Amino acid sequence: RFTQVLTDFLIYATRQDIAWEDMFAFDTFKDFRKASGLKKANHALIGLSEHLHEQGSITAPLQIPNHQIELPAIYEQYLHHLEHARAVSDGLLKGVRRVLAIFCQYTEANCIELCALKIEDLDAFMAQFKVARSTRKTYRYHLRGFLKFLHHDAKILRRNLAPLLVGPPQLSQAKPPKFLRPEQVERLLSSLQLSTDTDLRTCAMVYLAYTLGLRPIEVSKITLDDISFADASLRVPDRKNEEPAVLPLPEVTIKAIAAYIAA
Repeated sequence: RFTQVLTDFLIYATRQDIAWEDMFAFDTFKDFRKASGLKKANHALIGLSEHLHEQGSITAPLQIPNHQIELPAIYEQYLHHLEHARAVSDGLLKGVRRVLAIFCQYTEANCIELCALKIEDLDAFMAQFKVARSTRKTYRYHLRGFLKFLHHDAKILRRNLAPLLVGPPQLSQAKPPKFLRPEQVERLLSSLQLSTDTDLRTCAMVYLAYTLGLRPIEVSKITLDDISFADASLRVPDRKNEEPAVLPLPEVTIKAIAAYIAA
């Protein structure tokens, strides 16, 4: 069906001598749909225009006012979950919908049932995209969220495939990721002093960052109300993804916090 739409669109654009900069204008789309009589040309032309936009061939993809790609029920349930339970933005929701629409088309074309998904299917799906690394990363991120939903919430997948959907290591960048070796961590922890109030505060902050993986801004915003010594847990109200989290506190970190509070 997509081949038919795109072929007809090419013929129409050639015969009408439409300029390249007007190829994916909304008026062009309306005229084409009226001339061709095709009622479901939206998906194919939007998909092509978004691909060309990502490649830098056009300045903006085709924009159809109030257009929304309708998906099967399980996909719509996940999007409803994102909108109401996760409170994601409208822009992000549209991005997720576009990725899921492509994934839905792929599974239907290859007769793949969601309950029978394998990591090989996901790898083959990702391999078809000839896009920038950042775009592929975004596709994987949106797809991992859907896979988690299929496993944890919908109970359709017996195994959570999300952790298996990863990209190649990006260690050939100009600035590779930095990390501490085990011996460097040991040297850091053994160098902590406990003589003054400042030393105790530094020790507590280091253990919070090391054992829980908190960012400096997250450590700086922690208050006593966020700490539950009875449950050995810490509530982080303002994370990078804007979602609060409750994390277990290791014993060594609890002792470091308690020492600072008692000082």
